[in-house]
Amino acid sequence: MVKYDQFAFYISQYSIMDFSSKYTLSRHTKAANVLAVSMHGALLLTGGNDSRIVIWSLVSGEMIQEIFTPAAGYISAITWMDVDDRGETMFAFGASDGNIQVYERSHDALFGFQSTIMSHSGVVESLAWDPVHRRLASAAGGRPHLWNLTQDKSLETIIISQPDKQPYIARTVHFYDNSASLLVSFLESGEIFCYSIEPWDLKWCKKVQGRISNAVLEGNFLLVSNLKDGVDKYTVPTLQRIQSYSHVILRNVPLQISVARQVGLVFVGGDDGFACVFDYSTGIYRGQLAHGNQGDQIIPVTSHEGRSGCTVVTGSCFNGHSSVKVWEEGEMTSMEDDASPPSRFAGTSPTFQLVRFAIICMFVNIAMHALYSGTLSDFSLLLYDSAVNGI
Repeated sequence: MVKYDQFAFYISQYSIMDFSSKYTLSRHTKAANVLAVSMHGALLLTGGNDSRIVIWSLVSGEMIQEIFTPAAGYISAITWMDVDDRGETMFAFGASDGNIQVYERSHDALFGFQSTIMSHSGVVESLAWDPVHRRLASAAGGRPHLWNLTQDKSLETIIISQPDKQPYIARTVHFYDNSASLLVSFLESGEIFCYSIEPWDLKWCKKVQGRISNAVLEGNFLLVSNLKDGVDKYTVPTLQRIQSYSHVILRNVPLQISVARQVGLVFVGGDDGFACVFDYSTGIYRGQLAHGNQGDQIIPVTSHEGRSGCTVVTGSCFNGHSSVKVWEEGEMTSMEDDASPPSRFAGTSPTFQLVRFAIICMFVNIAMHALYSGTLSDFSLLLYDSAVNGI
């Protein structure tokens, strides 16, 4: 017999943290590629294919400043560089020309150019900041690089022995083990290299299952977008896969990932007009953030957790109508149209599936009650009561 508590458990799996669209930020004329929220959640950096970096206020939704760098090409990586608890004072971005530029906030609250360095021969794929040692890591041209931020806000290399260049794209870099090590992921091979920083040396190299289009490090767990069927979570350093967040992938694009541990959610970019939301612990699909139209690529996604709750930012990647949306956290509500991962082959809505399941539960309970009583004489009465009272 189907019990009521079993049905309640089924329903409880299909609840979602309600996120409402707070702002739509429109300035980029081409695809928005990268997003970064400041330490205290007040500022947002966006960079795109139009060679623009835009600084936004997440308090008012207003554009604070625009930096246009046409000689750099498209903006491919960006990170805040917090040197003290104030935060929001400095950032760095990498571009398709292989260079990294550093900007610092001045007394008039705007950001001014500080330094640039010709760092790589190819596109800067990823940047990571270590506030403890004031180090910046970058990945491009098949290898990582490590930089020290000097007193005059310039970058100087601190790697004496360059790591061997790999015949694959170096996708991401992450500081690991209290910033004593550096993790580097490679797209085609699915390999993760772990280097000790002092002294610089290769500690280990292991492979994940499939390719690596993007990755995010959360404590001792590495979440990897696999370009096949979603996101996989691995333990570090064993690289044992312990969880999957499955969703349909229509195109081979580098979907970004963001983890919000306080609310227990994982946000993953999408290639069909929305970003996906998953339960961090169970991997259950929790819904979607509908950013654009069907077919729109919502590749960049980031999140920030503060006193006012969780803020999520998504960006669209279609030239001509790119936009950035800011989502704010609401209350826990029951799912309506997003109870299961969208599928190209889904014939009914999730709402209809829940109603159908409830009706089946009702009739199974009625039938089993009549069967156990040894007679079907009460069946019509039970059916009448159920129809009147509902579920």
